[in-house]
Formats: sequence, structure tokens, C-alpha cells
Amino acid sequence: VFPNISPARHEMTQMYKTLAELDHLRLFGATSYQAQPMAAGSHIVTPVLLQQATNLTMTALTPQPTNNLFIAGFFLALAESFTSIATGIDINALVVSTLTAAFADRVLTNGAIFETFIKLFSPGIQKKILRHEAGHFLCAYLLGCPVEGCVLSAWAALKDSRFDKRQVSAGTSFFDPQLSDQINRAQLTRGSIDRYSIIVMAGIAAEAMNFGRADGGAGDEMALVAFLSQLNGQRTTSPPWNDISIRNQARWGALQAVLMLQHYKPSYEALVDALERGADLGECIYAIESAGRTHGLMPMNEPLGYILDKGPYGEWTTERPATDDLIAPKTEERKIQEQNLLDGAESKEVLVFNRDESLDKLSQYRKLVEERLENINKELEDLK
Repeated sequence: VFPNISPARHEMTQMYKTLAELDHLRLFGATSYQAQPMAAGSHIVTPVLLQQATNLTMTALTPQPTNNLFIAGFFLALAESFTSIATGIDINALVVSTLTAAFADRVLTNGAIFETFIKLFSPGIQKKILRHEAGHFLCAYLLGCPVEGCVLSAWAALKDSRFDKRQVSAGTSFFDPQLSDQINRAQLTRGSIDRYSIIVMAGIAAEAMNFGRADGGAGDEMALVAFLSQLNGQRTTSPPWNDISIRNQARWGALQAVLMLQHYKPSYEALVDALERGADLGECIYAIESAGRTHGLMPMNEPLGYILDKGPYGEWTTERPATDDLIAPKTEERKIQEQNLLDGAESKEVLVFNRDESLDKLSQYRKLVEERLENINKELEDLK
């Protein structure tokens, strides 16, 4: 259960809301469900459709393990060997000292010293962290979730009370009042689940867009899996969450995030520049809004495209289709299961009973039967 909203968070949320109502924060909530999603239509996003819509492959959007730790370990071992030869100190004593120092660094400085050492041998890693966190920041802002802060290193996290107890080396803190309230009431809406999914996948989307692949983001994927897995058994307006549906939700979130970052690219680049200069929260928000006004960016009135539930892999179109095509003919659970069968995996079909939908169908059927009986009675009377 989430704790009740603190006075500070309540004040922050009200400040964002008031500034947005006064048109000072024009892009705050620009892509919320009260506005328009970037991609409307079905929630089923296959790898083929994802690539059609974003020009990014699943490989690019899947966090890849890096060899940064191996390289740093190699140079550290090399340094220990040279030190042992030059000074005559036993190599085992140096190894024990190094391990002790690493443990102390983790406990006392949240691994900040080791992080600095890693970055010496991987200078490009900081740029990836920067653009990764900017992706989280901007998507949370565009979705109407107040951003509380953003740190880009373990040293910065130590100085920020929002991060110093979380054992993180970089991160973006945001608050979703609706999600928090719904979790406390154990009744989540699909909109809140979708909003969280987009923000979590936004860092991976930003890396893939800017570097051709995502190195970071494994923690984000784990957070999404943990969040969705815990929803099973609760009252939600979403399908049961299993390996298949979670992967589909991750793809859907990544698709939405990529489209957001592409459409609001001037604001994204301005935010990256502000974060790189060490700007505070207010300056980052000003950078987003200023770039948006300069380039004429506005809240979404129409989706950028539509996900159609057609064919074995779905269809992506930027043209508004007929209304009937926007409605998936089958429930999302069954469609995901059929997609899994196409991929050659085994799944067990689960029929979901929807009481309201069933009553509506029965009512329509009853009306149709009554009309037919009335027509038969008239025909019988004519025969007399």
C-alpha cells in the first residue's frame, strides 16, 4: 500500500496543475489520455508492427549486457599486479584491500567511487545515461505526471534526499497521483497501467533512438515485470498478466514512448542540454516549454497513427481508419494467445466472461427474437 500523499507532494501536484491551467506549462499532460495517445487502436503490438511504426527492431529495444565491468576489472587487476611487482606487496593483500574498499564504497558512497572508475574507461556511458533519463523525464511530463527530480550519477544521488536511500546511480523521480490512489484502493484502471508502462520503457526507447541499441534499462524491464505481476488477483481493467501479456505491454509502452520522443524531439533535445549543464528542475521544465513554443509544439489532438487488429501481426497506419477497424474483434487476452501460437509457442486459451458484455448481447438477441415473433404473428393473421 502506498502511503497517503504527503503535504509536499500535494503542494507540488497542485502547483503543476495550476501552472498548466494558466497555460504556463502547455506541454504538461500533452499526451495524456485526456488529450490523445500517440498510437490509438489495439493494444496488441507484435515485433513486426513495432518495427513498422518506429523503424527500430526488437534487438535495438532490448537492453544488452555491456563489457564495461569486465574492462574495468581487467585494468584494476593489471594495476594491482604492477603495484605488487613494483612495491613487493603481496598480491593477495592487494586483492583483499580492493574488495574491502569496494564494499566500503558501496556502503558509504553508494558505489560513487567505483562508478567514477568505470566512467574513466567508458567515456560514452555518461551520454547514454543522460539521454536515458531525459527520456523518462520528458515522457512523465508529457503524460501529466509531476516530475520531482532527476540525477545522473551516484554522487548526485547522494546529495538528493529522494534518491540517497534507493541505492541508485541515476534515476528520475516522478509522481502519479491517480496511480497512487488506485493502488491504495486496489482498483487500477488500464489508463494508469499504460501510463506507468510508457514512462518505465521511455529510457530504453531513448537509448535505442539515439544510439541504435539500449545498453541500460534492464532494471526498468524488471520494474515493469514486477509491477504487472503483482496486479494478478486485483481488480483491474486489464488482462491477466503472464509472460506473454507482459512482453506485449512492454512493446506497447516502448512504441508509445518512441513516438512521443520523436514528435516532441525539440523539447527532448532542449531537456538533454539542460540536464547536461546541471540545470535544476525548474530550468529543465522551462527548457521543455521554451523549445515547445519555439517549434510550435502543442498537446495532441489526433493520434500519430493507429494500431489495427488485422492479419497475423497487426497493421500500422497513419491514416484514420473506419471506426469498426479501431475495435479489436476479440478480447486482448485471446488475441495475445493467438499471437503466441503463431510464434510457435504453446499456450492454453482462456475464455474471459464479461458480465456487462454478455447481458448486452442477450438484450440485443431478445429484441431480435421479439421482432421476428411479431413478424410471424402478422403473417399468420394475413393468412386468416
